Amino acid sequence: MRARSAMTTAALTALVLTLPVTTASAAPAPAPGTAPGTASAGTGGATAPAAFVSLGIRRLLDTRSYRENPTGQARKLQPGENFPVPLSTWKSHPPREVPEVPADATAVVVNVTATNTTEDGYLTVRRDADLPGAPATSTLNFKAGETVSNTVTVAVARRGANTSPQISVYNNAGTTDVVVDILGYYGPGTSTRPAERYDNVMPIRVTDTRVEGGRLGWGSVVTAGVARDSLGTYEATSVLLNVTAVDPSTEGFVVAYPSDGTLPIEGSHLNYGPGRTVANQVVVPVGADGGIKLFNTGSTDLVVDVIGYYGPWAHHLYSALTEQSRLLDTRDDGQSPFSTHRLQVTGVAGVPENAATVTLNMTVTEPQAAGHLEVYAADQGGRPGTSNLNFNAGQTVANGVTADQGGVQHAVDIYHHSAGRSQLIADLTGYFVQG
Repeated sequence: MRARSAMTTAALTALVLTLPVTTASAAPAPAPGTAPGTASAGTGGATAPAAFVSLGIRRLLDTRSYRENPTGQARKLQPGENFPVPLSTWKSHPPREVPEVPADATAVVVNVTATNTTEDGYLTVRRDADLPGAPATSTLNFKAGETVSNTVTVAVARRGANTSPQISVYNNAGTTDVVVDILGYYGPGTSTRPAERYDNVMPIRVTDTRVEGGRLGWGSVVTAGVARDSLGTYEATSVLLNVTAVDPSTEGFVVAYPSDGTLPIEGSHLNYGPGRTVANQVVVPVGADGGIKLFNTGSTDLVVDVIGYYGPWAHHLYSALTEQSRLLDTRDDGQSPFSTHRLQVTGVAGVPENAATVTLNMTVTEPQAAGHLEVYAADQGGRPGTSNLNFNAGQTVANGVTADQGGVQHAVDIYHHSAGRSQLIADLTGYFVQG
């Protein structure tokens, strides 16, 4: 398949499916000299706390097109290449670079897709293409020939006066095309694009086509009410979701947009393939009626969980780590079936005591059976009954996670629901503090 180019309120049980076996692609090993299960903290610190500005979805990079590649040519990323991605678009009449974020933006939320991959490998999205060597963390893993996407929040690097900031994408193996869509940024707002704070909510399922509505086909549009009193999100201007394509029988993609808006010309939030249940974190503006729409291609069931929201009366600002840090790697001790791993985050990699919520990139590798992960506050008082990441036997898969730490233990619980053992990896990308 290809990445897209121009073109009930009750909480339900999480996904547990038995799906065909696939071959794993290896996630990166811990940083040299760092034992699995410990943090490999970056040395660059974190960005200043900032509010969020939503941009909907806009394409920054498509290496398949010379028009959407800052090099001016269509070419794939090479093995071991750090590829700089200016946070801007290019206009041809007259030729000019148009910044998509202000010069004082601190971090961006981007959806990154690997497609036309030739070998099993991974991508890492990070701040600066000039950072030496291979990164110690990963953003998404792929098999040869597979299209995979993941949403990540990453600190930005400055490029000098009168130029937009940039991020970089590292490719570790084979050649691959890369597509980058920007969803928003952290930094100052404007009169037309206000910067807004974030609040978590107890994860709750708002859409499950297996229960209501039926399986989706090409061109299907699902409408979900996401800003309402019953969810604690009535004031939301944008929502943070986990969207899952369940047991698809074809290739396809999903695009989310406001209920009173039009389908974006280009961009995608979730890519899927036959027999591969896959989830992705999504940020989307909310329509005036409190709803969003999800446009689907292919054949799949769809599940949508609300995780949090941005709005004028929310309370938290975001700091992105300038160098992402590995907090957990169980590859010396696989996670047991139906078990919970407690991850202490406060005090690690510079996370302050007043951090209320953390952003992680979770990876499952070497799973013996299909299953899912639930990530939630350790003192929440029970699992939410939703899912953050779904995997098949033998498949390496990653997804962004935004999790409340709770008010007492300052830790998150990772519940592993599977009939077999798996290896878990958690990379810290940033945190929210009250402000």
